[in-house]
Amino acid sequence: MSRFVQRALIGVVLGVLLYVGAVLYVDLGRIREALAGYAWSAVALALLLSSANYLLRFLKWELCLGWLKVRGDGPGDAPQLTRTRSLLIYLAGLSMSVTPGKVGEVLRSYLLRLTDGVPFARTAPIVVADRLSDLVALVILSLIGVSQFREYLPVVLVTLALVVAGVVVLGTPRLARGLLALLARLPGLARLSARAEALVDSSAALLRLRPLLLLSLISVLGWGLECVGYWLILRGLVGAEASLALCTFLWSTTTLIGALSFLPGGLGATEGSLAVLVARLASGVSQAAALATTLLIRACTLWYGELVGGLALAVLVRKAPRAVPPAPHAPHDTP
Repeated sequence: MSRFVQRALIGVVLGVLLYVGAVLYVDLGRIREALAGYAWSAVALALLLSSANYLLRFLKWELCLGWLKVRGDGPGDAPQLTRTRSLLIYLAGLSMSVTPGKVGEVLRSYLLRLTDGVPFARTAPIVVADRLSDLVALVILSLIGVSQFREYLPVVLVTLALVVAGVVVLGTPRLARGLLALLARLPGLARLSARAEALVDSSAALLRLRPLLLLSLISVLGWGLECVGYWLILRGLVGAEASLALCTFLWSTTTLIGALSFLPGGLGATEGSLAVLVARLASGVSQAAALATTLLIRACTLWYGELVGGLALAVLVRKAPRAVPPAPHAPHDTP
């Protein structure tokens, strides 16, 4: 687990350095001036909306566990997995949000193997299904304003192309296995291809049309709550004017930019694009105010998730039973 923790800490350090640099660049005094008279209740409401989003995302996790029949009574199943422990495992994964593409959230599969003996490869594809359905949701939400700001259409189209390619390849076992066979012929990729082979069946089960549509619908609701949270935070500024539609476009599109950058948690890419766009498109928002609200919404989403995830991980490590001890000698069961 130390490898996961190290990656998260690196992301946190990078985030702190990035934010300190941004504040120094704009000037702390100007930021304080921009936040004079700020309605801080907006931050509390944004945190509540983020919490509701986490519950919706937990619903996605539970649905995926159900489709994979994890709570069955066969070998490798977890009939004793309670909803409470499942929730802790899910929330603990949020501590890995500051990793490229949030791939560190496979920590959930690692924890589920430790607590209930479920093979890592069986549930790891849940991260893939989660990310793809999130991208679908962000594309849908960004379409609200992309007709008015066509210069950002390439971001939406590239994301859509990646989603379609991912669903087609990972959702078709024959195609996925054929691609893995080709990769196995390349120097140094044979071992990686062999490990990925164990993920094919679970990926196909989660990326069928009906499950993917349901996961995407839940993602639209969850990300929509975060868009409302950003709208509230922006409205907390004295003199700022921005419609909910504009805030939805801004938050979803800049989140896509962060995702496509594949930087840890989208650090830098999301913040930079959001601060520039909101200052340009919203009325009554200065550069300092744009940076301040950007830092606030990221605190209420990304960093709040890191905090919740860290607390859940601490509780889980302390209280959860360990049905199966770590097995570093089993390469197919380790991340």
